[in-house]
Amino acid sequence: MSEGGPYVPTLQRIAHLSDVHILERRGANDGSYSFSTRMVSVHRRLDDNARALKMKAALESAKRARADHIVISGDLTELGTPKQFERFAEVLHDSNLDADCVTLVPGNHDAYDSSHGWKNAMAGPLRAYASCSATEPGRTIDRATFAILPVDASRHQSIARSGGELTESTAEALQRRIEDPALRAKATIVVVHHPPFGNDRNPWHFIDGLRGHDRLLTLLVKHPQLHVLHGHRHRIVDRIVGGGKNRVFGASATVDDAPSRPRVRLYEVRDGSLESIGLAA
Repeated sequence: MSEGGPYVPTLQRIAHLSDVHILERRGANDGSYSFSTRMVSVHRRLDDNARALKMKAALESAKRARADHIVISGDLTELGTPKQFERFAEVLHDSNLDADCVTLVPGNHDAYDSSHGWKNAMAGPLRAYASCSATEPGRTIDRATFAILPVDASRHQSIARSGGELTESTAEALQRRIEDPALRAKATIVVVHHPPFGNDRNPWHFIDGLRGHDRLLTLLVKHPQLHVLHGHRHRIVDRIVGGGKNRVFGASATVDDAPSRPRVRLYEVRDGSLESIGLAA
């Protein structure tokens, strides 16, 4: 501690991973995966142990990087079944991370099984992480130099669709928090699974895009301290909005990584702005 009070670091580091697509644990006599699982995993190997190891490796990489906070931006599971959320929670608990330093948001895959799977997971196996994750609209995790606003934009739908929805009530709650004078000097970070871009006239946007993305994009243009962390695209994304620096960042997919080479994005908060500093070693 300094003489004036508790030490506040000038830089804080955030680690970002996404799209884990964890599977439930399978025994030798469990049979094949369901038709829905096989369909949404059509280009990915159905190996529950391999996916758990990839998640474990990514979390270890974030810990080695000494991240102050870890964000996982959706598609935590393959279908959002209770057993898959339990397996995800098991790997996360075993990482021995401080639950107050972990933020989770759901993606479209986390809502395929039911309309209440995420809510049940937050009240059940993932309850230790609920206070810093996407529960009610407007939830804010306020830290020394940044504030995180986790958003649940998932919706229960057929596996033939992969979109999300920023509802009117969620958009209004976000706007109220973003415009709070108490956050004006901090980097304000919205965490949502889908990127805030799209074209409502494009049929593919109807299937795969974020409904209501225009509300979030308008807030980004209006508020230079606002940033977005997202997943869904399974690749690194850096986008400039409203001129100036990159303020929309997407992470690659943990499920696509080799366990020996996790790709975890790192950011540092500098003077009220979020800056990408590459990948964790």
